Parts: sequence; C-alpha cells; structure tokens
Amino acid sequence: MTAKNKWLVGVGVVIVLLMLFALPFVWQILFPAQGYGIWGGMHMRGGMMGPGFSPLYGGMGFGTFFMWLIPLGLLILIGLGIAALIKYLNAPPSQ
Repeated sequence: MTAKNKWLVGVGVVIVLLMLFALPFVWQILFPAQGYGIWGGMHMRGGMMGPGFSPLYGGMGFGTFFMWLIPLGLLILIGLGIAALIKYLNAPPSQ
C-alpha cells in the first residue's frame, strides 16, 4: 500500500468518525423534540419525578465528574491514533 493510499484511508476514517459524531446534532436540528420527557412538561406540574427534582442539586455530583472521563479518554485515544499514524507514515520503508 502506497503512502498516498494510507493517507486517503486515514483521512476517510477521520471523516467518517466526524460524521458519526455530528449526526445526532444534525438530527436534532432537523427533527426537534416534541416534548419534555421525564424531566419536565406534563402541563407545568413538573416531570415524572415531581416538581423541583434535580439530579445535580447542591452542585456537581460525584458521578458527573467521572462522566467527563469517557469523552476525555476518547479525545486522548484519537490524538494518540493520529500521532501513531503520522509516525508510521514518516518511518522509512523496511526491506
């Protein structure tokens, strides 16, 4: 496989990943939600949990802190993958 083909495959994978990341946002723009779901609405009486319920009452919860580790880890893996791809493509060809 030539270096040009490797770059095309790498760029194609990045474009597909970006599209997969953006599709939910595009879907929400094209087809906005029609209700409030479990957290609110229900004729202004509060949601299914009752009025005034908030999972973040009193500040950020302990679980919310760990929730941010998943996207952070994903971004780190993407960065390491790009760095490995660049290192692999710049390495001299072996015999």
